Amino acid sequence: MTADTDTKWNARRRHAIQSVFQTNASSQPSPYSTSSLRFPGQNQSQSQSSQSQNFGGPLTQTPQKATDSQFLLTSPEEKSHAHQQTRFDRSWHVVTSRIALPPSVTAEDSFGALPNSQDADDGAFRDALRDVLNPAVRLPMASRTDDILAWHTQQVRLHFVSHVLPLLSICDGYSDQTQVLLGSIRTLEAANRQYLYGLSLILRAMEEEPAELALMKFQRDLHAIVGNSMSNAMINALRSTLGQLMKTLLGVGAVSQASGRAREVTIDPDKVDAARKELHQLVESLCSVGFAGEKFQILFAELLDGMMIAYIRESFAGVWGPNDDIKTGARLPTRIRIQPKCIKELLDWVENRYARLAVEVTSRLGSGIQINWSDVEKWKEIAIGRLAALRIDELFDIVISWPSSEGGIDDLRYAITTPQRRLQLTNAFSSTLQKRLLHAGRSTLDILRTYIAMIRTFHKLDHSRVLLDRVAYSLQLYLCTREDAVRIIVTGLLASPEEVNSEARNTKLVELVELLLQDSDRYRTERQTEEWDDLDWTPAPVDAGSNYRRQKSEDVIGTLIGALGSPEVFIKEFQSIIGERLLSEQTGFKQEVGVLDLLKKRFGESSLQACDVMIKDIQDSARLDGVIHRGAVNHPDKVARDWTIHARILSRLYWPEVGEERFVLPSSVAEMQKMYETIFERLKPSRKIKWLNHLGQATVELELEDRSISERVHTYEAAVINAFSEENSSSWTFDDLWMKLEMDEDLLTAALSFWEKKQVLRRLPDNTYVVIERLSDAEQPSSLQAAQTPNPGAVDVGPATPRKPKSGMSEKEKEKRQVYWQFIVGMLTNSSPAMPLGQISMMMKMLIADGFPWSNEELQEFLGEKIADGELEIVGGKYKLIKK
Repeated sequence: MTADTDTKWNARRRHAIQSVFQTNASSQPSPYSTSSLRFPGQNQSQSQSSQSQNFGGPLTQTPQKATDSQFLLTSPEEKSHAHQQTRFDRSWHVVTSRIALPPSVTAEDSFGALPNSQDADDGAFRDALRDVLNPAVRLPMASRTDDILAWHTQQVRLHFVSHVLPLLSICDGYSDQTQVLLGSIRTLEAANRQYLYGLSLILRAMEEEPAELALMKFQRDLHAIVGNSMSNAMINALRSTLGQLMKTLLGVGAVSQASGRAREVTIDPDKVDAARKELHQLVESLCSVGFAGEKFQILFAELLDGMMIAYIRESFAGVWGPNDDIKTGARLPTRIRIQPKCIKELLDWVENRYARLAVEVTSRLGSGIQINWSDVEKWKEIAIGRLAALRIDELFDIVISWPSSEGGIDDLRYAITTPQRRLQLTNAFSSTLQKRLLHAGRSTLDILRTYIAMIRTFHKLDHSRVLLDRVAYSLQLYLCTREDAVRIIVTGLLASPEEVNSEARNTKLVELVELLLQDSDRYRTERQTEEWDDLDWTPAPVDAGSNYRRQKSEDVIGTLIGALGSPEVFIKEFQSIIGERLLSEQTGFKQEVGVLDLLKKRFGESSLQACDVMIKDIQDSARLDGVIHRGAVNHPDKVARDWTIHARILSRLYWPEVGEERFVLPSSVAEMQKMYETIFERLKPSRKIKWLNHLGQATVELELEDRSISERVHTYEAAVINAFSEENSSSWTFDDLWMKLEMDEDLLTAALSFWEKKQVLRRLPDNTYVVIERLSDAEQPSSLQAAQTPNPGAVDVGPATPRKPKSGMSEKEKEKRQVYWQFIVGMLTNSSPAMPLGQISMMMKMLIADGFPWSNEELQEFLGEKIADGELEIVGGKYKLIKK
């Protein structure tokens, strides 16, 4: 319908109303006084009073201007009740028909065009609107009157439910979330224009202040309806669109890893400005249509919170480099808090980007939310707490990366300031220790190396050692179950400084050498320091235990030794290891003497007296052996004059127990030993010698048909090969050789395997060993190997055993033997450094899921092969891995 046609039709309608005073109630908007079917809850008794208001009910009516009195009717006829009631009904019909909303809506034309605003200037409409707005003054005799603002609000509510919500549901079905958001906003903007047009016609006839109040109340009620109608699809679309804009503004996703742990931040200023402008327009549009209510505010707060978490993880995860403002290795007084580099960057981001975004959005909501400086400070505290939580999660990696991860410790030291956070740190780190370190899959060397890094990192984090004592207790208990822990520590202390940067680092705790040589007098000095003389003194932490004792020094070695129990355990193991070194072929013991002197400063002279005696024994042995040899030169016996035997004489009460393995020595060696005893007893009448033959060394020279061999071997290996040099003794069975030498079976197996590896002996099928005079004989297959050659008509008699030569094994059997060897290496590394044959066999049967098919004899021969290969050694009837 065009505007001209509508105007003519309205004119004819008004003429008919004035002449006949009758209308078709079924086709025109009805006032509440006529009990309209659209509002059945209204009745005539409500027309005079509006005290029980519906949703969007009227405001308290205010009197109109005094100038309205000139329009009061004065004739008796006009003062009648019926005439004034009819006039109110006619005025109500004029106004409501003008501001009535369209009865139908289609997606194509939305809500249609707005009516012509010139119709509002019609004098009849203005008069009717005044009658409806102020009936108490203009029509006091009318008994049934209603509030036009409440009527308009009610029709808006019904129109929104009937027509706008279906259109919003259509928008929710779009596949593109951006289209969901834009379509919903356009639909609500079109509806708002319709709703506000009718309200604006009403407000024109009202005074300024009441009109403003009415407009505010209408918008508040309308926005409440719109806000509560937000669907999940709309919320998801808003979350996606708003989240992308916020990521751009906050720099989330702009952080990338360049090389190592360095970070690169790529920010396009034009892109940021465009995103900011788009965000402002989006928020303003949401506010205008009513989508910026409580649900939007909750959504915005959740996104802000998630952006902070994402930014911290993207920007600072793994960034542990040293801080430029804090000198590396410097110890700062506890009372001074210097912001590390990461903390500075994070606080700057919160203040200049995070808070700015929050202010820009909340200032456009118009909901009375104000961001104060106290809120910004609170956000900074939250950000620091989340960075601390990130560093707590990374603490184990920070520890094992020390000292390159010093920046991460600086962050924790700044952020972990409350007992609650300190407790969170220790609980989380203890749990990580159990999962990643304290289990059978990690070697004792790895555990000790991690413990050293823990001592150093936690000392920088907390000089009071309270945190270290909490997290280290479980590790100390676990270390006590590792029998090789003390040996690894002692071996690391005795390592030479040249081994620090060599491959020995993979097998020795060489870090202890550096620690031992650095400031060796520090321990004694700090033990004498009193707290009253400490200018950096601070009170004990609030979470310190009752038995808290201040210890300012890192003292890594002291902490390690203390973790293993009493110092006596460490000293006993130190004596055992230094004894092995003193009895080796090593010529000088400068390193051992130096370490001993340093340990005396820590434990005192008396506790290491036995080590002094051991070193003195070796030094005295060299002099005494020379005296004995000079005496033997003048001896009338030719045997004594042709001596090639030397001995180290030990004080029995001061040396560790080394065990004893007895076997028959060659007669010439036995005679030399007897002569040595005789001369010694002349020099030391009150002393007697007890020979420990299994610890000795001998140089063996062999003359074979095509070659000569010279080897430095153990005494028992020399005794075995000597048996083959006797007349008519070029071959021996295992049992005959065992009876002749009276040697332990393990030692005999090890010796025979050694000479087999050197291609001096050869084992035959009947378990007989013969000398290989020519190497060409060794290359020919033995009868045993020939017997194991695959035969098409042969029957498989079962799996191969260690007694079968390696050349006759299948690939599957070799693989199985390698698996068994890995199990044995793991047991001797993690469970116990030395095990007898029976214990190894028992554990193999327990650990291997498919069962361990070998007998003890087969396992013994397999271990003998490993001894011959130089992988194992046997000491006191127990197998041990050879330290390489």
